[in-house]
Amino acid sequence: MTIAIKLTMTLATLALAMAALTGCAVVATAPQAAEPSSTPTASPTPTPTQTYLTELPEWAEGTWLVYPDGMECFGTEGCPNDYRAFFGEPGPVLPERVVYYDPAQHDCVLVQPADVTC
Repeated sequence: MTIAIKLTMTLATLALAMAALTGCAVVATAPQAAEPSSTPTASPTPTPTQTYLTELPEWAEGTWLVYPDGMECFGTEGCPNDYRAFFGEPGPVLPERVVYYDPAQHDCVLVQPADVTC
């Protein structure tokens, strides 16, 4: 190889290395997104601006249950089809296919409460 080719190859390698290092420095010093100062929480009492679900989404098949507060079910996944867990508090009128939990109707059929042996 001639000296001109060696010199050209060395300069090209240095130029690529500098471009790569400059790109890394730009990525490393990119500004971070600001963290929110506080997380919004849902109001425990209904407000005039609060809207309720009037119908279930297409993917929500089957019967959904509104369980009483503190209800625990057998297993590690919680109570099945828990309306509150997926959609929040129910409104004054329940959507179609949503019912309140009734132990006489749902125990050992749709639900196995933690303190009941089926």
